[in-house]
Amino acid sequence: MGTLYHVIRKFDIINPMRSLRKTQKPLKTVLFFVLFLYLCLCLSMQISVHDTTLPEEDCTLYYIVNADGMKGLGHSILLLTDQNGCGTVLSFNGMQCSLGESLLGKAGVGKMSTGTMSAEEVTAFLRTGDLHLDGDQLNGNYDWALYRPVSAEDCQAVLAQAQVYIRTQERFQDLYSRWALTGQEAEKAALAQEMEAMSRDKTLPLYRIYTNNCDHVARELAGSADDSMQDFNMRTWHRTPNGNLKAFSRMVPQWGAVSLGENSLTEKLLEFFIIF
Repeated sequence: MGTLYHVIRKFDIINPMRSLRKTQKPLKTVLFFVLFLYLCLCLSMQISVHDTTLPEEDCTLYYIVNADGMKGLGHSILLLTDQNGCGTVLSFNGMQCSLGESLLGKAGVGKMSTGTMSAEEVTAFLRTGDLHLDGDQLNGNYDWALYRPVSAEDCQAVLAQAQVYIRTQERFQDLYSRWALTGQEAEKAALAQEMEAMSRDKTLPLYRIYTNNCDHVARELAGSADDSMQDFNMRTWHRTPNGNLKAFSRMVPQWGAVSLGENSLTEKLLEFFIIF
């Protein structure tokens, strides 16, 4: 009996919960350390409001993020202001595929929404973060903006690069309109095949939620006017608009940073915790 008792004690057969508790202690320590490390990273990546110190130019380029846009994934846009303070907004989003299809990795033609604002509307937007324009993702509350002065030629370069997205969406919209209006089944099938073929055309700037989404395109277009953005785009590992905005702000402090209006509790939490 003595020998059997010692065997039972050795393998904790009498009290299996004792072994479980012993295993849980180091696991809790690891989880606490990971949480502490993540909180430290969140604190280290917070954006501080500051003005740009770059030389005065005719126009301004804004890289702007809505932290709770796209159902909490975030949404990025660009704002270009001219010599008179009037603004042009560029917003890229998926159009051909649903959100579910996009999350499953399906590529599709995207929509480059554009909108214009008067100088007074630009001032109000930068004060409140409220955007009220016609177009996809051009109506909502935005939270943070990074900005820098640029020349009129830089603005034209950004707008010129956006044209390839606009031409692609216009081609798709033409096909879709013809598909919706035709009553000929053969023509309808041919148009549907042509639209589907566009989603597989690697020569087109398609929307891919993981590799060419709103934030990728906003930064790509901004890179037309800023070398530091081009360099950041080649190096970044971040995947969300919020993470990229914060990482870029820390990498290039010469860009100004401004908070747009009063953020809600949800926006503040997303702004703080989303760093990847």
